[in-house]
Amino acid sequence: MITSIVYVLIGLILCFVLYIAFRAINTGMEAKKANKNLDISKENNLDNQEDLVSKLNELKELHEKKVLNDEEFAAAKKKLLGE
Repeated sequence: MITSIVYVLIGLILCFVLYIAFRAINTGMEAKKANKNLDISKENNLDNQEDLVSKLNELKELHEKKVLNDEEFAAAKKKLLGE
């Protein structure tokens, strides 16, 4: 009788340990996925910033070459910056 109780307790402890292990693995996988999404978001943000800088440089060059006057340059810059 006592051996049966000991085996049941050992089985319950084993199930509890497995439950904790699977939860830890699942949490790690979710964190890894969230980190990956964050990295992708940062890369996209950097690409957008680089694109914005290149467009602003193009506008500056056009303004310096007198292709765009001051008003056109200011309007185009506002449009790019979303103001």
